[in-house]
Amino acid sequence: YHHFPGGKDEMAHVLLRRAVAELNTRAYRHLDRPAPWHERMIGFVEGFSDYCEAGARNCLVAELAATGARVKFANEIEHQTSEWLRQLTAAFAETGTSQKRARRRAHELLDALYGALVVARLLNDPKPFRQAIRRVSRGFTKEEQQS
Repeated sequence: YHHFPGGKDEMAHVLLRRAVAELNTRAYRHLDRPAPWHERMIGFVEGFSDYCEAGARNCLVAELAATGARVKFANEIEHQTSEWLRQLTAAFAETGTSQKRARRRAHELLDALYGALVVARLLNDPKPFRQAIRRVSRGFTKEEQQS
């Protein structure tokens, strides 16, 4: 309690900020770097996978959102998730798709990643997550070839 006079809530808040920073560094930074679209998208997916240790570790942001701690951190989690969706939507919009379709694809990507992560953790087997990562990444390569 010397380092965290606010107790468990303060510790959880610090951990949430660290998790967001780590996700930004490992995954979301790829969306804004100067590289071909498919390389940036694959970099994002691989960075997310690295953060989750290829499905062997949960995402702390998702963990906090799924527990009673959500009440305390709801605004911060919602704000950050909205920002991440904005970044992904902007990346998908670069392909020339409509804003509505780009937003839907951003949601579908997060659904695929987080859904596969949950299944992997439920089964205590990272294989479903790793398969999803490969499937999503292949889709970006195919999409770039079609453009």
